[in-house]
Amino acid sequence: MCLGGLPGIANTITRFTENILTEDHGDVADVLRQLEAAGMKQATEAHPVRRTTT
Repeated sequence: MCLGGLPGIANTITRFTENILTEDHGDVADVLRQLEAAGMKQATEAHPVRRTTT
């Protein structure tokens, strides 16, 4: 694989992600943070912490 093409591939992936995840080419980082927070909420709800008293 030619390493010279990597920046172009990275730019293509970034543009694709931006188009899929955001409306009106918004902030991809913000959308990813929101998705992370939603995933953490779902994980916490699925596996609540059981507190024990010692």
